[in-house]
Amino acid sequence: MCNQALAIPPSGALASSGRGERGFTLVELIMVIALSALVAVLISSVLSNPLQGFVDQSRRAELVDLASGALNRMARDVRLAVPNTLRTPNAQTVELLAIHEAGRYRANLAGGVVRHDPPRCPPSPQACVIDVLSPGMTPARVADARWMVLYNIGMDTTGDSVWPPFNSSDAATPAVVTPNGVGFAFNAGVMTLSGAAASGFRFKFASPQRRFYLAREVLGYHCDNPGTDATTGHGTGVIRRASFTSLASSYTYGAGNSSLLVDSVSRCTFTYEPGTNTRGALLTLRLGVKRQGEEIMLMQQVHVDNAP
Repeated sequence: MCNQALAIPPSGALASSGRGERGFTLVELIMVIALSALVAVLISSVLSNPLQGFVDQSRRAELVDLASGALNRMARDVRLAVPNTLRTPNAQTVELLAIHEAGRYRANLAGGVVRHDPPRCPPSPQACVIDVLSPGMTPARVADARWMVLYNIGMDTTGDSVWPPFNSSDAATPAVVTPNGVGFAFNAGVMTLSGAAASGFRFKFASPQRRFYLAREVLGYHCDNPGTDATTGHGTGVIRRASFTSLASSYTYGAGNSSLLVDSVSRCTFTYEPGTNTRGALLTLRLGVKRQGEEIMLMQQVHVDNAP
């Protein structure tokens, strides 16, 4: 048997043959960074326009929602106005007497044996009662009323209106609206008018349809300081909603007696066209809302039923 010697390589050679790692050079690292930056720029340029478009669309949707919500709230109140009580003292204000309850009446006796139409109240201490022919009225809602309106045909020189100076605070003077201070009660189809102001009061006109309205408050909307802030691009105006418990020639609107309906108002105009023999009355509401330099304008027209 022959013995063969095995050749064993040096330990250093064996160790070096097991290492195959090598690092990035500075040039390669710079190229990777440059390529990554180029890809990021390409991606951002592709996505920036859609993202900006989404932001713009969201802002426009918010502006439309603000303006349409305000206009719809105003239109809802306008549709509940007592006939011929809507007025626009100026282009930024609209006011109306709101319907609280409505029904039909029967000519009353006024303490005698002959029925009177329009109804009238006898002198105190006799009770002033009017028969109500409409079902569904509740004592609680009638008790909340402040005024009763009968055949209000509008504000003119004959004094046929609920608004001063055409309405009357004198209980002895015929008017289309009861004086301040009259109380109302309802029981078993009979409405009772009470208080010193009711004594001897007479309604001015009889309603051909025997229709009456009860009102509890005057509702008003006022657009204050419309415009644009040059620094922020936001609208500077606000629309305030207020309710009043007296009939007055004019009202004031402030933070203490009104609530904020919408802000960022840049433009607003309220135009009222009274009805004629050929068409009904029409209220036109124009509202502009502006934020960050972007403005939307909405217009809404509301038909006003003034049949008394």
